[in-house]
Amino acid sequence: MEHAGKANQAGGTVMAYLEVINDGAANPTLFPLHDEVVIGREPQDSLGTDRFLCIPEHTISRRHARIRRKGSTFFVEDLHSFNGTFVLGTRLEPGDWHPLRDGDELTVSSAQIVFHSLMEPAADSQPTIITKSVDATIYAKGFEAGTDLDSSDVQQTVRKLHAMAQVGIALGAVTDRATLTEKIMNFIFELFPLADRAFVLLKKSPGEAPTPVAARRRDGTVEDLAHVRMSHTIVDEVVNNKQSILSVDTLSDRHFGVQESIVDQAIRSVMCVPLLMEGECLGLIQVDASSNPYAFKEADLEVLTGVCAETAVALKNFQLYSDIERLLDGFVRASVQAIEERDPATAGHSFRVANYAEGLAMAVDHTDRADLRRVKFSKDQLREIRYAALLHDFGKVGVREHVLRKEKKLHHAEMRMLEHRFKHAQVCLERQAYRKLAETHAQHELSMAAFRFEKQKIETTLCEECTRLKQFMEAIRQANEPTISHADGMSGLHEITQYMYRDADDAEMPLLEDLELSALSVSRGCLTPDERRQIESHVADSYSFLVLIPWTRDLASVPTIAHGHHEKLDGSGYPMGLQGNEISYQTRILTICDIYDALTAGDRPYKKALPAEHALDLIDKECRAGKLDARVFNVFVESKVWLSP
Repeated sequence: MEHAGKANQAGGTVMAYLEVINDGAANPTLFPLHDEVVIGREPQDSLGTDRFLCIPEHTISRRHARIRRKGSTFFVEDLHSFNGTFVLGTRLEPGDWHPLRDGDELTVSSAQIVFHSLMEPAADSQPTIITKSVDATIYAKGFEAGTDLDSSDVQQTVRKLHAMAQVGIALGAVTDRATLTEKIMNFIFELFPLADRAFVLLKKSPGEAPTPVAARRRDGTVEDLAHVRMSHTIVDEVVNNKQSILSVDTLSDRHFGVQESIVDQAIRSVMCVPLLMEGECLGLIQVDASSNPYAFKEADLEVLTGVCAETAVALKNFQLYSDIERLLDGFVRASVQAIEERDPATAGHSFRVANYAEGLAMAVDHTDRADLRRVKFSKDQLREIRYAALLHDFGKVGVREHVLRKEKKLHHAEMRMLEHRFKHAQVCLERQAYRKLAETHAQHELSMAAFRFEKQKIETTLCEECTRLKQFMEAIRQANEPTISHADGMSGLHEITQYMYRDADDAEMPLLEDLELSALSVSRGCLTPDERRQIESHVADSYSFLVLIPWTRDLASVPTIAHGHHEKLDGSGYPMGLQGNEISYQTRILTICDIYDALTAGDRPYKKALPAEHALDLIDKECRAGKLDARVFNVFVESKVWLSP
């Protein structure tokens, strides 16, 4: 039995090569890199074939560009070429050295070249979450000075390096564990032609033993994870010692040959490598063969160790991404909580709308309706919709509280002042009436009977006026109640606007001030035009806040989705007056969910909660008027997402 130590954490001999993409050729040309190589049109007598990359095209200069290694980093320099040298689309200044990273694309006139490297990035290069190099020492031996290898050996080694590079690139692009294990299985059977089975075991938590998450045979058969049999001796040794194992002719191996699981499964050759990251064992990968006792060699173990190193990086990145997502989600929730605490009456609105919007987006994504069949949302887009829904009202943090919490058309203080004015008007009427009685008595020296008669007339008139004032006040109280649909706010107020009384200075005073009349005349809701502008400004304020957040590419549309949640398809919405296709489906979904919750929420002080049927009828009217998307609303009705907890 042969044992290999832990996966090399620091990386081995620096290996790099160029992949020259040839038009019309089935396979690209691979050119290994040494300390320095020149790219040009014609071979140079002073340079060997391993130091000169010849691209025989007339648009390439005789000596076009040069690549040189400095320390552990390769740099490219343009040699004052006629057509220039480009890296990732940017033309290099002649004489300037530009550092290269794995995967960088070079354009030398019309030639396309990709730089590949199996080494740690340079210290001054752009950092990533985690970087990990694969021990390429075993392959690098073929390029060391003084080693005699024919061209086929070199090509074979370079192809294996290319395959390993593709493993790193592929695993680096994976964003979920299921895809990761699928790709690993594909690469294992491609890298090890004699392998019969492959297993991936992962730990659910640091203190637990690894459990199988993937098991497959070469013919594509997927093993039942609940009944997978593996050698606990191999697994325990790899996990506990954090060392790779290679066993050749396992049945003859004194260490493993007596193991029942190995005998039962007729395992003849096995490799098992831990998934190590920063000293932590995240799991392991095992590859075995049942027909060939010498299916794997030490070089194969090195390759599998490299695959495991890349896999461990990907798994750790998943954990870091998950931590970042939880951090972002916590920040968003805390922000929404802070906003809603300013207005306890609407607490829970944003969270409910987010649940509705996410559910509706999934329903739209899965609907069989022909008019929405082409609308699909990825997992990232669903997260975008959720965050946009959670933060769609964030701008309300800048709205004054007395406007934000307004319950009636008149604020409490305004209503109290109006009530006091009515009492003052009544007192003024009584004062004027009794003063007139006193003056009449003084002038005419009324008899007791006449005085009583005049007093009775005055009291009757005062009673009528007081009754009238009470009716006025009742009309004002009714007009002060907000309405959900448009109504005539002036109903019952015309007579009040004409009524005048005289104050103590005998000046005529109105019962209703102009601003009060304007507020009571609002036909829908309880906000005056100025207050409505303040509330509507929250949309633009939300956008101004959200665009300041450095959203990742998969969440880049959050500000735009939230910005349009009050837009209407006919252009009557705000703040931009967008129309039709200018409004995304994500925003259309958010708009319908926002309106539904605003209508049905039972915690709004300015209105009673509407039954679901009534709310749906009102939204349906908006759809028929061309303001909302009727197709999305139909899915909303059919899916009944509002019933979800």
